[in-house]
This record gives sequence, C-alpha cells and structure tokens, in this order.
Amino acid sequence: MKLIKKYIPLAIVFTFGVLTLASYYVPHKVSVDYTELVSQWENIVYAFAFLLGLISLFYSHYNKIARKADGWGYSIFVFVGFLAMVIPAYISGGKQGSETGITLLGWSFRYIYNALSSTMFAVLAFYIVSTAYRSFRIKSKQAFVLFVAAFILILGKVPLGQIIWDSVLGWTKCGVSDVIEWIMSVPAVAGKRGIMIGISIGAIVTSFKIIFGIEKQYLGKD
Repeated sequence: MKLIKKYIPLAIVFTFGVLTLASYYVPHKVSVDYTELVSQWENIVYAFAFLLGLISLFYSHYNKIARKADGWGYSIFVFVGFLAMVIPAYISGGKQGSETGITLLGWSFRYIYNALSSTMFAVLAFYIVSTAYRSFRIKSKQAFVLFVAAFILILGKVPLGQIIWDSVLGWTKCGVSDVIEWIMSVPAVAGKRGIMIGISIGAIVTSFKIIFGIEKQYLGKD
C-alpha cells in the first residue's frame, strides 16, 4: 500500500518532470512531439480539473443553502449567475454577436456581466483607498519614495495636477508627463523585472523540490 500511495507517484512525477525539462533543451523531433503530447494531456487535465472545481463549488454552496448558514442567500446568486451566463451561451452557440445584432449571450455579457464587474471594482475602490492610506504613511525612506512617486502619478492624471505642476515646478522646464514617463519606464520597470526574477527563481526551486520528492504536499495528508 505504501508503494502505491507514495513511491509510484514520486516515480511518475520524477520521470515526467525530467523528460519535460529535458525536452526544452533537446532540439530533436522526438522532444517536440513529446512536448505537444504533454500539452494535449495538460488541456485534458485542465478540463477535468475545471469540472471538478465547478462541482465542488456547487456542492459547497448547496450545503450552505441547505444548512441555512450565515450568508446562505448569497450562495443562491452563485447558481443564478451561472445559469444567467451558461443558458444564453448554449442558446447562442457561444457567439456574442450575429448579423442582426447582439445575441442573447452578448446581451447577458454586456448588461449583466459587465454591470456586475463594474460594481465589484467600484466596491474594491474603497479597499484600495484604505490600503493606499496605510501604505503612504511615511515611516521610512522607502515609504517616502513611494509617496513621492505616487503623488506625481496622481498629479499627472488630473488637469488640476498639471496646473499645480506648471505653477510650482514650471521653472524646471520639465513637464509632469515627462516625469511620469520616466518613472514608468525606468524605476517601475526595474522593480517589475526584479519581482519577476524572484518569482522565476522561486518557481524553479519549487519545481526541483517537486521533481526530486522534497515537496510532497500533492500526495495528500498521509
């Protein structure tokens, strides 16, 4: 039993991990065919994982409604929202537009999905303002730099900011749009690349830990 539950999955992960990693560095038709085959199987696994996640989501909210748990009324809208998009998509054949105008799916997407998305982001705006207030409290040199960069970006996005910049710093012969372009092209890009390098290194390390059996959480609690 231990062989089936532990060592066989580790052997499968190690084998396919090494083969997939090597296929990107071996310029041969066999490696190309292998990569395409693995991609097809990945799509199949993604489809089943999506179906499993959908069933789990519905089952969780159904139990919440059946038990009348706190906030169970919101769970009803999970099913309503799902049906409000799936049924029009099935009727319209997955097309949002036709020769005569928008389809039922297009109408649902425009007047239901987009409206709900706008509402959600409008609510998130209050959380963003709250987070910005906490982030811009100047307690260190790094926080001061963040505050100055954010303040310049805010100035450049409103007409009043342009007027304030010209009246206060017009003598520098440098417009606020030029400063914003420099901030977005140099410091912001440098920080983004540093973050992406860190994420890439972390992904590589995690992949090797999974391939060589150091990370075993995918095997379950046992």
